[in-house]
Amino acid sequence: MKVAIIATDLDGTFLRDDHQFDHNRFQAQLDKMNAQGQHFVVASGNQLQHCIDVFDGISGELTYVAENGGLVIDNHGNVLAESLIAPALYQELLNYVATEPALAGAEISISGKQGAYIRPQDDSPIMRYYLSRLQIVPSLLTIDDHIYKATFSWQDTDADAHAALINQQFAGRLRATVSGGNGLDIIPPHVNKATGLAYLQQHWHIAASQTAAFGDNGNDLEMLREADYSFAMQNAIAPVKEMATYLTSHDNNHDGVLATIDTLI
Repeated sequence: MKVAIIATDLDGTFLRDDHQFDHNRFQAQLDKMNAQGQHFVVASGNQLQHCIDVFDGISGELTYVAENGGLVIDNHGNVLAESLIAPALYQELLNYVATEPALAGAEISISGKQGAYIRPQDDSPIMRYYLSRLQIVPSLLTIDDHIYKATFSWQDTDADAHAALINQQFAGRLRATVSGGNGLDIIPPHVNKATGLAYLQQHWHIAASQTAAFGDNGNDLEMLREADYSFAMQNAIAPVKEMATYLTSHDNNHDGVLATIDTLI
């Protein structure tokens, strides 16, 4: 089985639960993909700089669909496509989350073109792991940047219920998607990993029949539909397993993506 694009989510998919992967094995695979003209795409809800940091030490051509599709960029810094949240809508979102009782207690991070932003009360090791070029600001309402995404998380609560509230309030204007655990990514309604992947398919003149994609969570569903070779991880949630065409032979902690890549190159 040969494909021209291999796209993968990171957390729970390409990465083990300790946030690592087999660098030597992947480097050998990337060398072969690059030599054969195959494209490797990192498709993540995470901030761009975090995605770049994950692949520190890896050499070769990579393309990033970051911010849940809000930013498509190559590893030379060339922006191929981007989608922003308008300032007035961004402020309306923050005010709604701050005043809606059912959404109380949210930890918040903001992804912008110049970096990531959090409030002092949200500073934590996990925030610092996922967010690079981090700025701690007294108010998120006064950020002067291009905003790709707002992320909210709660302790021990139902992220799906929170997503439903936000999607009802901002129908047609913003979209909340569960990004893993108790987290929600809020992005423009037309944006998802699939829009980023579809842009690259058009840009490279590659069809879905030549595309493979890997995912484990709800924010991977649209992307998997863009690939005829759609793979759910062994550890994926049920809707992803039901939608994907294939199931990886191993979970994320046992190199499920890398094992499948061996069959695709």
